[in-house]
Amino acid sequence: MLKHTTILLLACTALLASVPAAQACDKGWIPLFNGKNLDGWKASENPGVFTVDKENGILTVHGKRSHLFYDGPVNNASFKNFEFQAEVKTMPKANSGIYFHTKYQETGWPNKGYECQVNTTHSDRKKTGGLYAVQDVLDNAPSKDGEWFYYYIKVVGKHIIIKIDGKTTVDTIEPEGWERGGRKIDRGTFAIQGHDPGSIVHYRNIKVRPLPDDACDGWVSLFDGKTLNGWKVNENKDTFSVVNGAIQVKGPRSHCFYTGPVANADFTNFEFQAEVMTKPKANSGIYFHTQFQDSGWPAKGYECQVNTSHGDRKKTGGLWAVQDVIDNAPSKDNEWFRYNIKVVGKHITIKIDDKTTVDWVEPEGWKPPDGMPGRKISHGTFALQGHDPGSVIYYKNIMVKPLKPIKAVVVTGGHGFEREPFFELFKGYDDIQYVEAQQKDHSELFEDISDWDYDVIVLYNMTQKISPKRQANFQTLLRDKGVGLVALHHSEAAYSDWDEYRKIIGAKYPLKDQTIDGVAFKQGTYKHDVDLIVQVVDRTHPITRGMENFEIHDETYHGLWFADDNHILLTTDHPTSDRTIGWTRPDYGKARVVFLQGGHDGKAYENPNFRKLIARSIRWTAGALN
Repeated sequence: MLKHTTILLLACTALLASVPAAQACDKGWIPLFNGKNLDGWKASENPGVFTVDKENGILTVHGKRSHLFYDGPVNNASFKNFEFQAEVKTMPKANSGIYFHTKYQETGWPNKGYECQVNTTHSDRKKTGGLYAVQDVLDNAPSKDGEWFYYYIKVVGKHIIIKIDGKTTVDTIEPEGWERGGRKIDRGTFAIQGHDPGSIVHYRNIKVRPLPDDACDGWVSLFDGKTLNGWKVNENKDTFSVVNGAIQVKGPRSHCFYTGPVANADFTNFEFQAEVMTKPKANSGIYFHTQFQDSGWPAKGYECQVNTSHGDRKKTGGLWAVQDVIDNAPSKDNEWFRYNIKVVGKHITIKIDDKTTVDWVEPEGWKPPDGMPGRKISHGTFALQGHDPGSVIYYKNIMVKPLKPIKAVVVTGGHGFEREPFFELFKGYDDIQYVEAQQKDHSELFEDISDWDYDVIVLYNMTQKISPKRQANFQTLLRDKGVGLVALHHSEAAYSDWDEYRKIIGAKYPLKDQTIDGVAFKQGTYKHDVDLIVQVVDRTHPITRGMENFEIHDETYHGLWFADDNHILLTTDHPTSDRTIGWTRPDYGKARVVFLQGGHDGKAYENPNFRKLIARSIRWTAGALN
């Protein structure tokens, strides 16, 4: 299930990429450095290299070679999959590093684990943000001396990501059969490096977010960095070779098709990524939804253009002859850039170094360009293009993440509604599939969850009775299995005798006068056929990102109990409504939870903004939107 493999990995990543560590999502993050002393850390040779400014919570590294290893209680100082973050500040000509999957040793450079480089202006060409001697950032550091920057490392399986101030500097998968001594994915602790007496580096807010040992983010390598195993070249086979861990494309027209075992080389919805470097006047392309053919330009599939300075005006990042990037390439010759292609249904997105160059939906009844009948969404494999003898291009870190539709179960019962208009809310999305579970026997959906196959639960019921067994199963789905929860409208009044339910969804509609947490509440009120203005108070959250205030014809509620820790997304000033009408909850175990109070009838369902909120909420709770 998508949810089970992504929710833990994506819960805080978007925030971490854009805000200071102290303001980032704290769910699951654990400090490794207390800011007062070196409790939980053990220095090797020359321990005086590491000192603590306890007034400012800063670890300073200055002196001869030494390494400070974490050996505290968090995860027993043994980490396999994790997210790590720290704030770092280098002084001029300083050199340091952050090791992971390492272990304590008394002297020397650590034999075990990878080093993530910290170096802004030291003479070593390998700069901040690189995976030292594996995937380096050369010459141009993404950091500045004398300024704090945010260092983020994530390891899931064999997938390693490094970001500096939210910008990705390393995104690689350790190949199968990788042999580089102790420099390999394993498990272990962290270490901070003292490099030389001339280096002064400061660290603070050092945190880790341990992830389960069996965590998987879905990314799979398509290229082993050594051979063309899993790839098949058609005409002019010498055009493709492996040079210094990359596929070199140099020679007459030819195409190299992926034919390996991943997804049986047949992809429909996916995210594809590669690092690419063009030499001057080179032309190439990346095909998707294609198939092997012995010669000629591939007849099937779309081509994503690779061209920085070739005479063809269609440049890097364009969907060739469909939605082109003309004249001004977002890439530079002789520099590696990251090429990302995402296809979900008929929606195609291309990004170059995280900048979107194509965001296009293939229209219904699409007629491909003349002479290109195969340029259409289908399914198939990938291919790299060799264009002409004068073109030299390199590809490395080629990976793919096959995508599966989000499976949502929409729970109804206990309250009438306009059925056909309501279920239109869930139609028309290639990445969302839904089924209805109409409850007739007191929440029978949760009686047996042994073969549960849904990523998200959408509650649109007002069912009251739920047995202790079904309560426990409902909680297990959220807390332990990470199934997302989107609760709508009158589900605020469901399960009124189950106290835990109001804590899960963050609200309760009192069906009668009652006391909740020591506070007296009158029976709630409602009003049909209200035109109200919905105010978007958080325009940065993935569910509401970029949305403006909008008007909707709907039903309002008043007099509800709300949890104090709701994160409010939507409000209204209408006098017949409580102010809060949309929010997210702190994660319930592994689950994301969102409540949208709107959605009474067909006039509300057809509102495009409400429709957008529903789709985004499903994606967000499934971990597919961040």
